[in-house]
Amino acid sequence: MNMTQQSCLPVEVLTALYRRALAQAYLDACTAYGVETGYSLDELQMTIAKEVESYYVRQHGAKLGMDIACAMLRDMVQPDILVAKPRLTPLGESMMDELFRPCLHTTPHTTLH
Repeated sequence: MNMTQQSCLPVEVLTALYRRALAQAYLDACTAYGVETGYSLDELQMTIAKEVESYYVRQHGAKLGMDIACAMLRDMVQPDILVAKPRLTPLGESMMDELFRPCLHTTPHTTLH
């Protein structure tokens, strides 16, 4: 079921909300795992828009493509993003890893002597 159609917000606004939450959740997850993305929050959002959203728009047209992209992004973050810190779902972890894996660099948390 497409939850974006049940909102009074335009799909473009919902998509932007989910895009930002997804980017923030990914940055937080990378930090927690000691991984450096090399991307800022804004750069992550732009990459998500270019690589994920635009794919669905090209495949299905503007209206349906944005609905599908919004639903995909929604499914990539935990549903409580308005009341809790954004967190990735397993789908979000998998998709973001696929998208950004080539850019990741591990950073050591501790020094062993």
